[in-house]
Amino acid sequence: MTLNISVQQRPEIPYIGVPFTARFTEFGAPDGPNDAIPRIYQWLAEHETAPAGGPLYVYRFVGDPSEPVDLTVGVPLAEAVTPSTGLQLGHLPAGVYVVGRHIGSPDGIPAAQAKIRAWAETEGRVLSTPVDADGRPWTGHAEHFLTDPSEEPDPSKWVTELLFKTV
Repeated sequence: MTLNISVQQRPEIPYIGVPFTARFTEFGAPDGPNDAIPRIYQWLAEHETAPAGGPLYVYRFVGDPSEPVDLTVGVPLAEAVTPSTGLQLGHLPAGVYVVGRHIGSPDGIPAAQAKIRAWAETEGRVLSTPVDADGRPWTGHAEHFLTDPSEEPDPSKWVTELLFKTV
């Protein structure tokens, strides 16, 4: 696993997605959060809307590891659209983010998140925000998957941005 951490000013990012409540162990289950990704890309293709990147997981509530998390599984867009068929439009708010660029299997993401949080604390960065750009509760944390597994089958080479909004 490789992890590079930086502080970045980011613009508001619209995305279209599906809300879920699930345990991390259920993400890959049938009808789990990961199953929403092809449906979102299909909707975008049917509506001639280009995605602005790979899947985006926006976390609204993350508690104890045994508890379900609330998240939206989405795909970023260049501009907002009007969704249909159970999809929702959301926005990551503009602002300053601590960004961890994780290279490796998604199994290494929890350890990378812990390193980012420790780095932020050392640097005096507060990683919390109560609402997103739409006024909905969120943790201030999102994961943006930049590598398409169909193009790069080796998980050790997958790149994920771990985004933490600062206060």
